[in-house]
Amino acid sequence: MEKLRAIIVDDEANAREALANLLHIICPEVEVSGQAKNVDSALELIRHQQPNLVFLDIQMPGKSGFDLLTYFEKIDFGVVFTTAYQEYAVRAFRVSAIDYLLKPIDPDELQTAVEKYKAQMTSITPQQVTILQENIQNPKANSLKERLKNEHQRIALPTAEGIHIVQMNDIIQCESLGSYTKFHLVNQKVIVVSRLLKEYEEILDNYYFFRVHQSNIINLEHIKRYVKGDGGQVWMSDNTEIEVSRRRKEDFLALLSEFYVNSGKLA
Repeated sequence: MEKLRAIIVDDEANAREALANLLHIICPEVEVSGQAKNVDSALELIRHQQPNLVFLDIQMPGKSGFDLLTYFEKIDFGVVFTTAYQEYAVRAFRVSAIDYLLKPIDPDELQTAVEKYKAQMTSITPQQVTILQENIQNPKANSLKERLKNEHQRIALPTAEGIHIVQMNDIIQCESLGSYTKFHLVNQKVIVVSRLLKEYEEILDNYYFFRVHQSNIINLEHIKRYVKGDGGQVWMSDNTEIEVSRRRKEDFLALLSEFYVNSGKLA
């Protein structure tokens, strides 16, 4: 079995040793070829060792894990962030499609992260890091006004062909296809991602989207018309017609009304 070379970057010695021990027990195919306590020593270590994987802490004195990645024009190694961030930060990682492990690290989640890297052998892009950074610094929106401020942010959509970076306001709707989610974008573009619609409901909750039906999440910005009915239907900017479930109708109409008021648009 070919070994994967890994480097652990964390300012806490106990955290580095704990992760190294877990990797030795859970993932024997991963060889920890070095450890670093700060960005400067990590930079030298990565350039010298050329690892396959870097387990990277975000919060460190002086320079952060984000700062480390800015030194590389091309990030040609896998990155798994290790972080003590909770709640809203989980959404940030999902938006950027970057792997993460919450501290204290769960052995099963560690094994899953390594297996995912082995299966895809992918590295992250600078754009993904930027998206992650933007969303870490912008916690969950608590009102529609705050959601509207996020309209120019982006989302990373992982597919078999690679990572697609998409503007939030270019998404018309998301459609459930079993264990896949189909993104309908402006200009008739479509992207299919191997993740459940439920996951994207949690991600897009921070923006101006609403799940009108078990199978559909829509972008309020792209609604052309609402037709009354038992639940009703919405006509989207791409001329698709989407049912609104009866049990979601009241919440949807309330949010839609608030959207028009806060966005300065007239219904």
